[in-house]
Amino acid sequence: MKFSIEKETLLSLLSEHSKVIPLRTTLPILSCALFLINKNSLTIKTTNLDQTIISNTKIKDEESGSIAIPMNKLLEIVSALPKEEIKIVTNEDFLVEINSKQGTYKITGRGPEEFPEKNKTETKKTISLPSKDFINIINKTAYATSKDDLKPALTGVYFNIEEKQITAVSTDGHKLVKYEKEILNPNKTEQALIIPAKFLNILKGSMKETGDLLIDVDTDHITTKQQNFTFISRIIKEKFPDFNSVIPADNKIKASIDATGFTSCVKRVAIFSNRNTKQTILNFNANGVVVSSEDLETATSGKEHFQCDFEGTEISTSYNAKYLCETIQHINSKKINIFLNTPLSAAVIVPEQQKEKEKLTTLLMPLRINI
Repeated sequence: MKFSIEKETLLSLLSEHSKVIPLRTTLPILSCALFLINKNSLTIKTTNLDQTIISNTKIKDEESGSIAIPMNKLLEIVSALPKEEIKIVTNEDFLVEINSKQGTYKITGRGPEEFPEKNKTETKKTISLPSKDFINIINKTAYATSKDDLKPALTGVYFNIEEKQITAVSTDGHKLVKYEKEILNPNKTEQALIIPAKFLNILKGSMKETGDLLIDVDTDHITTKQQNFTFISRIIKEKFPDFNSVIPADNKIKASIDATGFTSCVKRVAIFSNRNTKQTILNFNANGVVVSSEDLETATSGKEHFQCDFEGTEISTSYNAKYLCETIQHINSKKINIFLNTPLSAAVIVPEQQKEKEKLTTLLMPLRINI
């Protein structure tokens, strides 16, 4: 196999493909990118078995063949080369030779037959959504997914696509986000599925805000194309929690507060919190909110008063400062409303003014106050 390609073109391809290369794996082949050349077309495939990226690009001086090349070493050397044309040649012993004006570099590859192939399945449904809306959904929800692989349903975002509305929900057990948006669904395709957050973040980085996103859905996978890339992901086949039953409907205590200023206040006070729990206490009363934290191990503490509009009886509750700030920042509103009931019940945090045709609801679970 041999081909020539511009350094910048190859680097762009490898940078995208590297997003699915696992940091650690018991299968060495997953650390490789599969290169296939047919006529004047180069196809590159990478996978972590859950997500797969496939790209196609035109090349020259080609000689058909295929080989799996270790991604990290290849990306490292291509990144270090100046802008010029690179020539790559392989032999029957899977030795990869990278030639440039600066020198020659050799990498040992692997046989293409080792690379896992996805079983072909027929598309059952095609979902069409405006790309801008899909990116917005990812921004609003993906941060609240779990990193715990023992709870697979929580590592993805639940999508319920109906004829005139899409609902997206994510939760990690500490926070929950429910985002509802009126949409135009030209295909009138209705579908409920859980998409891994990792795949959503990979896809977001490759999407343009213009046009529509087409997603093909089969029994176990979803597939979408962006420019010269094809993105494939498994669907999480688990039952998503009944999120509607945990959203409180009787939180009568209300605080209206400036989001940016309050977030800065919490971050300052949290410097003095326990480094493991990040516990920060909020005491809401008619005069505003007192934000405080204390770390008994280091004998440090912090306290600030922050002005807010408050309705209801005085209440003290406590949250992980990191989760609280993260939640407020992703609401992306100048002012937020915090609805409370008891010190140990979930807080409902929403933008003070919801945008037209959409509704965002966020839950944050409290910590028990240690006295």
